[in-house]
Amino acid sequence: MRSISPHMLPVGEPNPPNEKHSVSVSLPTWESVAAWGRREQWLLDSMHTCYPRLSRDRFGMHPSVRKLMDAVCARLRTPEDLSCLIFPSADATARCTARLSAEHPDETCHTVKFQSHQPADEEALRWAAFFVVLFPQACLSTAMHFWKVFGDGIAGRHAEYCLAALPSMDSYAKDTVFESSAPCRDHPTWDLQWVNSAAAEKESIRSLIARLVSSDQPGYRPVSSHDVFLYPKGMCAIAAVARALVPHSAELSEAVIYGWPYAETPLCVKESDYKRSTLLSAGSKQELDELESSLAAGRRIQVLFCEVPSNPQLRTPDLPRIHALAAQYNFIVAVDDTLGTFVNIDVLPYVDVIMTSLTKIFSGMCNVMGGSVVVNPQSSHYTTIHSALTALYEDTYFPLEAMVMSQNASDFEERVKQCSASALTIANLLAKHPSVAQLYYPSLVPSRQFYDQVRRKNGGYGYLLSIVFHKPETAMRFYDVLDLCKGPSVGTNFSLAIPYSLLAHFREQDWAESEGGIDRHMVRISVGLEREEDLIARIQDALTAATADY
Repeated sequence: MRSISPHMLPVGEPNPPNEKHSVSVSLPTWESVAAWGRREQWLLDSMHTCYPRLSRDRFGMHPSVRKLMDAVCARLRTPEDLSCLIFPSADATARCTARLSAEHPDETCHTVKFQSHQPADEEALRWAAFFVVLFPQACLSTAMHFWKVFGDGIAGRHAEYCLAALPSMDSYAKDTVFESSAPCRDHPTWDLQWVNSAAAEKESIRSLIARLVSSDQPGYRPVSSHDVFLYPKGMCAIAAVARALVPHSAELSEAVIYGWPYAETPLCVKESDYKRSTLLSAGSKQELDELESSLAAGRRIQVLFCEVPSNPQLRTPDLPRIHALAAQYNFIVAVDDTLGTFVNIDVLPYVDVIMTSLTKIFSGMCNVMGGSVVVNPQSSHYTTIHSALTALYEDTYFPLEAMVMSQNASDFEERVKQCSASALTIANLLAKHPSVAQLYYPSLVPSRQFYDQVRRKNGGYGYLLSIVFHKPETAMRFYDVLDLCKGPSVGTNFSLAIPYSLLAHFREQDWAESEGGIDRHMVRISVGLEREEDLIARIQDALTAATADY
């Protein structure tokens, strides 16, 4: 088991420190999080990295991705008014350009493919190829929205590999001005070992997930690795399910998101070509009652998405009831169990498909991204879902990323248990503090009974908790003095805090508060592997400093 000491890092430093492929960045003060939302230059100049998918501009991208973009633009001699994004697949490229064309019909976008025809292993050539979308500055906001919501952009390690191969690659485009021959005709040196070994690593990940996600309940046969699909990011997994389930019938073309989810999920579902998408933000019994009444009156939906538990309020939906409604009215139930984890909860008997961000606690190391989809082999919709996902599936999970993920996940079960045990202790401690108005944790919210219905025999309540203080100034002081890592992401082996609304809903905090009850001064803490007594001491010190005037 990996042991870590809690510590706050300087602004802009990677979380963890000195990690080239970190998926989090230190935002140690309330003001630094606000400055990121405002894109203030002093903050941008301090940033060494960022959560790779959350960019609204180049500043949030992995440095290797930016280098590849610069090299491509230099190679193509693109005009200064054109920007570019880089994708590992033709499908993502086509979806991006379609979105840009739909929203900016008067603008001209271009696609370019880079590919090497030098003698090499087929797999090496495949991973070296990439696709470029060139677009005018007027399209930048739309392009970055697509990058953020669907997660299809090229990963950092993949960008490094393509950058090394770029001199030996030709470019192809409908507009011949963007076609070019490789400037270097020397035979490239391909590292075949990692390319060819990644198949075993990916199968190892699928097999681990299949074993852990299998239900403990009698009568449920084990899940096969054949029923596990891997994706480069968690949002890619959610988007793949959303796209695969879009029905041909307009009458059925509605997706329901039940409960307040991670910020990008409703956008991803809404923009996946359903005729209608409905957010039932409270995740309440009343909303389920109203949904049931409308279904009884003739309403038809295709799929219901939810999280177990939800982010950031850690609420659990009534899955047995949702499952019963789905059976009666023939819709699909798709659950994101990233916060619950395969180790703590057993949701398979109640759902048709499970989506997970492997970037989080499955990896833990905060240095690689990934996502998975599990199709329930005993679902009545199994053939439909599995066939639809298979028809759309393309393995774009870069081999080096998969190898790092496989290595990181080797002690996944033990880490989940330790983080969950510490989080429960800390949640109970915080809930009793007089400065705390509300403590969100699966065992301490009214939906605990629904969590317990799916909790495994020895399962815990997870690693994430959210705090609402009586006074906003207490929240800000607590965050500023809390001596833990701070920044985006969750499930890291080190504890990680963030003012959730300020980060996730910076430009819509009023809406998030009124629609979803997301307090604008909520502080979310992902509990890591540090010694429990060290974590408690740091949190108590921060509480003491933040409430000195009480």
